[in-house]
Parts: sequence; C-alpha cells; structure tokens
Amino acid sequence: MDPPKHAKLRNIVSKAFTPRMIEKMAPQIREMAENLLDSKKGKELDIVREFTSPLPIAVIATMLGIPLKDMGKFKTWSDAIVGGSDMLYSNLSGVIGEMTHYFQNLIIEKQNNPDGSLVYSVINAEVDGEKLTMMESLGFFVLLLVAGNETTTNLISNALLTFSENPGTYDAIAGDHNLIPRAMEEVLRYRSPVQSIYRVAKVDTELGGVPVKKGSIMVPWIGSANRDESVFDNAGRFIIDRKENRHIAFGEGIHYCLGAPLARLEAKVAMEYMAENFQSYEILGNRKMIPQNSTIVYGMKEMWIRLN
Repeated sequence: MDPPKHAKLRNIVSKAFTPRMIEKMAPQIREMAENLLDSKKGKELDIVREFTSPLPIAVIATMLGIPLKDMGKFKTWSDAIVGGSDMLYSNLSGVIGEMTHYFQNLIIEKQNNPDGSLVYSVINAEVDGEKLTMMESLGFFVLLLVAGNETTTNLISNALLTFSENPGTYDAIAGDHNLIPRAMEEVLRYRSPVQSIYRVAKVDTELGGVPVKKGSIMVPWIGSANRDESVFDNAGRFIIDRKENRHIAFGEGIHYCLGAPLARLEAKVAMEYMAENFQSYEILGNRKMIPQNSTIVYGMKEMWIRLN
C-alpha cells in the first residue's frame, strides 16, 4: 500500500513492535523454547516440526490473542500462502476462505470479550475517523500471521544449517553469547529467509539502465542482492563476525519489516537457549533434508538433528 494510507494503517500496530515492547517478551519466549526442547536432550528430532516452527507461531499467536490450540491451522495456512506446501495453487482460494471464516469469528468474539490483544486493537482502530473494514482487518491478521511465523522459522532453521556447515561457529557462540546477534545478522544475509518479492511498476521508469514500463511485474531478488560482491567482501562466505553487513533481508525504506525486532529477539533467545543446554548438535545424514518448495521464502520443511 502507498502513502498516506500506508502510514496510517502501519501506525495502528507499530507500537506493539517497537524494540522496547518486544524486549519485554524475552522471558516468555525463553519459557516457550524451554517447553519445546527440554525433553529432547540426547534425542533425534525434526527440529523444524518440534522447535523452529512452533516457537514463532506461539509467539505471534500470543501477541494476536489467538488460542494456541489452533497453531496447526496457522502453519498450514502460512505454508499455502507462501507456496511452501505441496498444496496445489488452485486450493489457495479455499485456504483464504478458511482463514477469513476463522478471523471473522475471532473478531466477533473479541468484540464481545474485549482484551489487550492485537486483534482487539486492530478492530477498534480508526483511520480518518472511520474503523477498518472487515477486509482491511483480515488483511492485517493474514499479514501478521504469515510474516510473524514463516520467516522466523526459516531464520532459525537456516542458522542451524549454516552453523553446522561452518565448524567452530556453534562452539564460538556457546562460549560468547555476545556473538549471537552478529551471527544471526550474517545468517540473514547469507541465507535470507525471504529470497524474492513481487512488485508492479507504477510508472515508466529505468532500473540499472533497463527501461521498465508502467504495469510491468518485477521480481527483486533479495537473496541475490545480499550476495552482491560489490557490496560485501567474500559475499559467498559465511563470516560470523562480519563488520559491515548492510543486508536487506528485512527490506528497506517505508516498508521495512515491522516485525524485524521480534524476529531478531526470537532468533537470539532460541540460540542462547540451545547454546546453554546442548553441547552440540548434528544434522543427520541418514535423513533427507526437505527444503521449502517456494521461490519466495527459503528454508527447510524438514531437518532432522541429534541434540547432544
């Protein structure tokens, strides 16, 4: 969406995603991580299904004020929307219909039982003296649900995969937790959770000397930009303490990812917990690693590891 409505709508939820507000969630995220992995010590598990997927879903569901018992639905819906499932594209309209029905009922429930959730805040917000339409509210919830779990799941999974490919990295962050934020920024660059995004040219323009006509569909490749040799030294290498790291994994400008502070905190807490509780982990070679079937997001649908 473009200004001025973009800014007005974004402001409705921006206060919930400030670094100060997000930092208050750290103890709760830590408790969620413990509940998911404490019983898994010494075991083999699909880390995506058991940890990197349910953790972000639980966090965003808690913020939205949605029952945790419905987490399985959210994952199915998110996968379908970003193309990360085996669902045929023709079923997408059915998925949207299911989500619409679910959130319509949730909105009615929140109207009858007010609380401090994001859902309640959105349905009672006003833009230019008018409350949001049902479709505008639904758009918010779909965006927050998908963006709030899919990308963070991939960030944590991609970190575990990247650390395993670079011996000594996990030991380094276990020995010094201050390395974790910078290591996660390098994962964001090196294996960007969002690889591409669709855009439409609003006017005739020119990019890199190439004329682009109004209405043309373009696909900016974020993953490629984050490996640009003219911007990053040794762009094809993972460097845990990379000094200059102006990646665009969270976008740029007025549409910069609203949930960036939340994604960073979840990844940091998840890695701190793992480094404190597991001496090492091993990605199992006898199990097939299954990647996301998508050109938009990058990550694993299934990745089996042993926690030592």
